[in-house]
Amino acid sequence: MMNSYQTNPYLNMAALDQGLSEVQKAQERQAILCILNAKKAKIKARHVKVTAQLKAQKKKMSEFAAKTVTANFKAGLTGKAAQAAEQLLSSNKFEPNLKSPIK
Repeated sequence: MMNSYQTNPYLNMAALDQGLSEVQKAQERQAILCILNAKKAKIKARHVKVTAQLKAQKKKMSEFAAKTVTANFKAGLTGKAAQAAEQLLSSNKFEPNLKSPIK
């Protein structure tokens, strides 16, 4: 049994099939772009979270170096060596360089 579309001389079934195929490809490309954008957003959110955690850890490490390590150096070193160690560790120059591996 033939349907009326196949017998209609004004319809080009090959062109319609090709058009359908192109529309499906366009929909697939759009779906892939949506998936990629969602993954990028998730990665960016994770980057923000990790950066905040690293910033907090950096602050803790700087405070630890300024207080605890300086106190331990004072006990072990004397004179100018102790003063230099204390000055370096308590200065703003001593900051760990913690960078997020997520870009």
